[in-house]
Amino acid sequence: MSLFAAFASARGVNSGAPAPLLDMFPDPIHIAVPASDHDPRNPPPALPGVVVHYVPDLHPDDVEVVRGLRVTSVERTLIDLAEEMSREELLATFRRAWKMGLLDLGRLRASRGRVEWRPSLAMLDEVILEFTHEVS
Repeated sequence: MSLFAAFASARGVNSGAPAPLLDMFPDPIHIAVPASDHDPRNPPPALPGVVVHYVPDLHPDDVEVVRGLRVTSVERTLIDLAEEMSREELLATFRRAWKMGLLDLGRLRASRGRVEWRPSLAMLDEVILEFTHEVS
């Protein structure tokens, strides 16, 4: 089974740490797994400290390999974080990724264009617009 680690790069957990080491992180690790045909009323067993999101296959440009582990790109991770963060937290995360030289605006726009509908898109688009004006 393919595994995409969403949020891992934002949380600094992109080293492929074994499960026992995940105990040092107080919040759960979120992973994205390609959707499957399994019966949603009978999901696979949960792993402690891991939240699984079943998602459509990710575009190849939204995935990177870090130390042998497939993780979402910084741009896709920022988009996914819009579901979990407030507007202010997300904007601060955009700023930090930019300051660290990790964020590419062209890749961000392309990744945003591939994202399906979700409740956070209006807020995400506002943050992208504000952030783009800040750095332009």
